[in-house]
Amino acid sequence: MNITFVPFDMKKEKTSLRAFVYNRGQEYRVSVGESVLTKYWNENKNRCKLVREYPEGPIINKNLDDIEKIIMDIVNTYGLVTPSESQVRTDFKNYRKKIDINAGAIIDDEKNQYIVDFAKKFTEESNRKITTKKSYQTAINKLIEYEKKYKTRLHFVDIDINFYNKFHKWMIENNYSKNYIGAVIKEIKTFMNQSFENKLHSFDGYKHKEFKTEKEEIDTIYLNNEEIEKIYNLNFTEELLLKNGFKNDKNNLKHAIISLKEERDRFLIGCFTALRHSDYSRIDTLNFNDDLISIWTVKKDKKVYIPIHYRLKEILRRRNNILPAKISEQKHNEHLKIIGRLAGIDSDVLLTKTRGGKRENITGKKYEFITSHTCRRSGATNMYLSGIDVKFIQDILGHSKVEQTLKYIKVSAEENAKRLQNHPYFTGKK
Repeated sequence: MNITFVPFDMKKEKTSLRAFVYNRGQEYRVSVGESVLTKYWNENKNRCKLVREYPEGPIINKNLDDIEKIIMDIVNTYGLVTPSESQVRTDFKNYRKKIDINAGAIIDDEKNQYIVDFAKKFTEESNRKITTKKSYQTAINKLIEYEKKYKTRLHFVDIDINFYNKFHKWMIENNYSKNYIGAVIKEIKTFMNQSFENKLHSFDGYKHKEFKTEKEEIDTIYLNNEEIEKIYNLNFTEELLLKNGFKNDKNNLKHAIISLKEERDRFLIGCFTALRHSDYSRIDTLNFNDDLISIWTVKKDKKVYIPIHYRLKEILRRRNNILPAKISEQKHNEHLKIIGRLAGIDSDVLLTKTRGGKRENITGKKYEFITSHTCRRSGATNMYLSGIDVKFIQDILGHSKVEQTLKYIKVSAEENAKRLQNHPYFTGKK
């Protein structure tokens, strides 16, 4: 009997290994579950090169020695009968599986070892919030894309630091932002933690210290009080819309004015409360009581109390206490950019963001970067510049640490100094 180990594809940077078994005129090809960096493979010796740069080499060679003995034992158990290739493959697979089970790695059924299958079931049966489930589904979609790209199916055992490095590199090559990659990695760790706690496996490669969720503070804009006032006082007329490229159609212009007014008021509610879109878009008159707004936030499931801003009171009066009807966040954001342009919020802006592993500059007019989240940052920042206590702002934002709130507030060093100009410490006045 002769057994030779051969790389599956020497053109790849890293490739799996197969055993070619020659026995009594029969040839068997068996996937052995080992991989090697191709540049460290010695084709003459059918083993890894023993070099300092590849410390995994000796371990892989030892595993291949053990596998060679296992395959020989499997074939020899058939005695004078010559087994088929499928029999040898099945026996080897079962042998390895039995070893894993005895080591506490896998329980009885391999089909329960696919992370995507588990993640789908976990997401479906979970009673988590809709937004959380959407985040789970995004991670599942990326795992499926990765599997298709590399023609594999990921088991729990595969989710280790080597997977992390390869998956992370693939995400960067696909030009995803650092925060997007971090969010996907976070949910993969959620799937692994949950399956680990459910005792579906005992693999802890995902707990490696470098298997981490990356995150960066997003460089975004905020609107100061003067810019918010421009939006508040904006008078939507047919002349204004025609001047800014709207089609000269009476019905279209009338509908556009109604829609823009609705989204302007919705946005201002967000600016004067610093709530998320998921919260400020569902406020109704029941949330107003004794000059306070009280609402259970969706994301944090926490009740917050916010004094009613005087401009918000005026909005309620001119709307006869009828608040805007619900709309999707996407549609809302589309309207906000138009509103910002019509209000003349068109100063040049330079933002930076990490995408595809590279820090890049993004330039444009300020209105181009207005989103539903702008009102939350604007509200928090303007409250801070007005001298409102950071602890109160922290409570509204739902942050567990004040450091999160301080990062959230978009204040330059000059703005912060001006905020403190009239502080008694500097003026000497009580």
